[in-house]
Parts: sequence; structure tokens; C-alpha cells
Amino acid sequence: MKKEEMTVVDILFEAVGILAGIVYLGLQISYGISYGVNIVTLVLNMLIFVLVYVGLTLLQIYPERVNRLSTEVCVGKVRRYTITMVRFIKLIFILCLLLTSVCDVMGYQMEPAYSLIVVGLILLDTFYFEIKIIRIIKEQNKDK
Repeated sequence: MKKEEMTVVDILFEAVGILAGIVYLGLQISYGISYGVNIVTLVLNMLIFVLVYVGLTLLQIYPERVNRLSTEVCVGKVRRYTITMVRFIKLIFILCLLLTSVCDVMGYQMEPAYSLIVVGLILLDTFYFEIKIIRIIKEQNKDK
């Protein structure tokens, strides 16, 4: 999303995501030092996080890539819903990783179902916004 298009709420969501990402990376380093985690494992965890974060950020910048739409179709509400969908996915991803890191540092082990809950949240977000996007595109095609 371009800076000119961002609202205060968008900026707040981005700020929360960035802060949560920084805290996550700090907790990973803290956990790695405290518990003697292999440096390769630590670097790979952080690298995967950064790559996913950058990938999702790029999808926010180029929302037409999400649904393989042309730039002419990906305007207005379609563009806004796509960007919002990706932003929520990114926020869910970051906050869930942060929660697991906090639990790791505190010595609490997450239940195996936690991963399924996270995937379910991401899928719910995706389905909700994709249904809205598909309806808008169908309405636009009826008008033509």
C-alpha cells in the first residue's frame, strides 16, 4: 500500500506488526543465548521469519499479485480488501510467533493444537476477504 493511501488505522496495524516482529527477534536471540540453541537453528528461524514478513509486505505493495488480477481490476474495494487481508495474515503470523516465543522463554510448551488454530485463523481471514473480493468482481462483470 502506498503511503498516501494509508489511514491512521493502517499505520497503527503496521506499527504493531513491526514492534511485534522486533520483540520476536529479540526473544529468539534471548532464548538462543539462555538455552544454548544451535546458532544455525537460531539464524534459520530468524531468516524464515524475515523472508515471510518481507514476502507479505511485498504482497501489500503489489496486491494485484495475490489474486493474479490485472491492475485495472485491482482498484477500489478489491485493492483495499486484498491489502487488508494480507495485513491481517501478516499480523496473525507475527503475533502467533511472538506468543510462542514468549511461552518458550517462560518455559511453557504450547499445545499441538495451537498450530491448527493459527492456520484456522489465517484461513478464516483469507476466506472472509476472498468471498468479498469475488462478489465485487462478479458485480463489476455484471455491469459490463
